[in-house]
Amino acid sequence: MPDDPDIRLLDTEAEEVYSPERKRMGPDKKKVGVLVAVGAVVLAVLGGLYLMLSGGGISKDEARLMEMKLGSLEQKITALEKQQSALQARIPAEGADSTLAGRIDQLAQRVEALEKKPAPAAEKPKAAAKEKTAAASGKKTHTVQKGETVYGISKKYGITPAELRKLNNLSEDQALKSGQKLVVSK
Repeated sequence: MPDDPDIRLLDTEAEEVYSPERKRMGPDKKKVGVLVAVGAVVLAVLGGLYLMLSGGGISKDEARLMEMKLGSLEQKITALEKQQSALQARIPAEGADSTLAGRIDQLAQRVEALEKKPAPAAEKPKAAAKEKTAAASGKKTHTVQKGETVYGISKKYGITPAELRKLNNLSEDQALKSGQKLVVSK
């Protein structure tokens, strides 16, 4: 086939000679850009036509429902604005804030002064309260001396050690302290 004169003739006619004046072959960028723009416009027009012919979107019922919801939202916004203005009216003026801050500082200083004072012994008020309640109810009390035991005190007043512990809410392993007040009769 390479020897076929028709093919050679076509090949020689298709050959072009390079010359500097000749324009470069290939797609022109301006033409491609114009074609893309025209294609986008055509697609936009077709899309618009489709939307117009398909009914336009929402029905009358949907539009009415949207209007009702919009009205409801407007009412809620109005109510919230009223609440906001009422709350802002309740906020005290700046002068009241400084007065309040001064009172807080005074209270903080008083708390610090109270913290610096030594705390009173915790057992003294309890013992005094037990004595008062025992005396008011007519119960007899005993003040524990150094070295005394539950057993010895119970024998002295003619009750069992268990009764003595029960009267004074003492546990089996709880030791007595000298100066402690014990109820010894009902």
